[in-house]
Amino acid sequence: MIAQRLEVKTLPSKVLSIILFLMTVVLFSALIFHFGVALKASHVLAKGGELTFQENYFKNHKITSLTGEWAFFERQLVEPHNIQNLLSDATLIQGTGGWSLNNSTRDSVLGYGTYHLKVHLSDSDLNLALQIPKVETAYKLFLDEKLVASAGVVATSVEKGVPEFKPTIVIIPKHTESFSLTIQVSNFHSAWGGLWSPIVLGNTDSIYSVQRDLVALSMFIIGALVVTTAFYLIQYYFRPDEKIPLAFVCLCLIFLLREFTAEHMYFVLQYFSIGYSAALKLNYLTFYLGVLNVLYFMHLCFPRVFNINISRFFYVIGISYSLFILFSPVELIGYSLMSYQLFSFIVMLYILINMLVANVTKQPTAKMMTFSAVVLSLFAINDILYANNILDTGPFFNMGIVGFIICQSYVINQRFNSVISNNEALSMQIQQSNSELQLLGAELENKVELRTKQLEKANFELDKLARSDKLTGLLNRHGLHPYLQRAFDNSKQDFEPFCIVLYDFDNFKYINDSYGHDLGDTVLINGAKILKGTIRKQDKLARWGGEEFLVYLPSTDLVGAMAIAEKLRLAIENMQINQGDVNIPVTITGGVAELEPEDTFEALFKRADNALYKGKSLGRNCIQN
Repeated sequence: MIAQRLEVKTLPSKVLSIILFLMTVVLFSALIFHFGVALKASHVLAKGGELTFQENYFKNHKITSLTGEWAFFERQLVEPHNIQNLLSDATLIQGTGGWSLNNSTRDSVLGYGTYHLKVHLSDSDLNLALQIPKVETAYKLFLDEKLVASAGVVATSVEKGVPEFKPTIVIIPKHTESFSLTIQVSNFHSAWGGLWSPIVLGNTDSIYSVQRDLVALSMFIIGALVVTTAFYLIQYYFRPDEKIPLAFVCLCLIFLLREFTAEHMYFVLQYFSIGYSAALKLNYLTFYLGVLNVLYFMHLCFPRVFNINISRFFYVIGISYSLFILFSPVELIGYSLMSYQLFSFIVMLYILINMLVANVTKQPTAKMMTFSAVVLSLFAINDILYANNILDTGPFFNMGIVGFIICQSYVINQRFNSVISNNEALSMQIQQSNSELQLLGAELENKVELRTKQLEKANFELDKLARSDKLTGLLNRHGLHPYLQRAFDNSKQDFEPFCIVLYDFDNFKYINDSYGHDLGDTVLINGAKILKGTIRKQDKLARWGGEEFLVYLPSTDLVGAMAIAEKLRLAIENMQINQGDVNIPVTITGGVAELEPEDTFEALFKRADNALYKGKSLGRNCIQN
């Protein structure tokens, strides 16, 4: 009845939550369209080092990428005024995707060269600008013969070259009918050389508008990450034993730092005097550590689904890559990217498979957590394929971050709703109990005897519970104490020998860590049943604590106790515990001690405990005295 009333009460809020979530999805999709389609540059392919735009082209296209065939002078830093004289010696190269040089260095991306492109405009009355992306790793850009932009120091050797990432915007003078772009580039510090991203030409307002929109998107994402980080830090403050909020805080901080490594956010890094090397390593580290942190976060949320050994294997690989990035020279770290992208794809596949298992086993919040993992994985895969020129969609990972945060917010809301519903149910139960108490007060005289009997029964049950182990149903220390006390009293009057056997399940921590605490409990329960069924009627068995069990053998000398202890050991050794198709071996090690004159229980137990540890040191699964 209470559950039905709560269901009716919470139905409107659930419907409202679904509507708001769908509205968020629609807005999120609109953002993806805007930043993925509306801001995407069109392509015009240059041929033979020249590019001609048709009349009114820029009325229909706001921005366009200058791709196609550029003239290229390998291992030459040609000045603009010498280009025409040497143009016949130039080769043709794509104006995007970097270069592959035929030189004597240890890698084809290290070296220098000059790009050249002649651009013809059909309309000279245009306000155009060039958006220059980051160039690997130093450049000088000439508009006709005028130097208009540069980054780092372009040189012919690694000793003279200075790397720098410096995206910028160059204004094309009005009334320009044609212009030449000459770009001297050198790379001695990166695994990616030359013009990797295309130069974009378009209306000046459109170029700046795109930059403003991208910065606004980054600031929105940074704000969302800051708020989310603060919220989870508050959760961790009030629940310091809970690791999930702290793991999500670390994940948000990694995403936050990564957002500053985007091209349009380099001005922030420059403001804090973060140079080329630090910026490049930060970009790689946030990617490498982000993959590990996502795996760790999902593992914490579903510890019963994720295999700890497989996860640790991934952690070791990811940390090794991260240490390589941290301590290697910047010119080498780029060579790890392709293999780590493959590794990250495997990790994402591992996460999605485990989330599928979590859904099949109906783990709490598994559906939304799976959806968030799918969203983040899809956007990450898109960025990996885009970075390798397999897709032409654009970088969307920051949008995936937003989607992930939205999904996690929904999960948090579900948890809060569950807590609130439980509180409301408890409140209704208290109200109902108060009503019953008022009714009982009116009929108190007629029910005193009944309540007294119930109290006596409850006291009996409490006493029974106090003497019994909740998990196995065996005696606990308190329950075994009267039998031991009686045995010691009898030994003082008429010395009668007895023995105790202290058992410990072997490698029990490994069983818990590898197969879960549920299987560990099964081992203890089944083991207790076997031990109880194997001992004699006069013997007493108690769970002493954790995986330790104590057997009291009255009127038994050491030889007899060793025989009984060995019988119990063999019974446990033959016990069948299965995890799927795998048979889990379970063994015990025992220590036997016989009562000696003037013994105290502490001395007797100490000898049994020493014998137990002697058996452990001899390889386990044995009985010692």
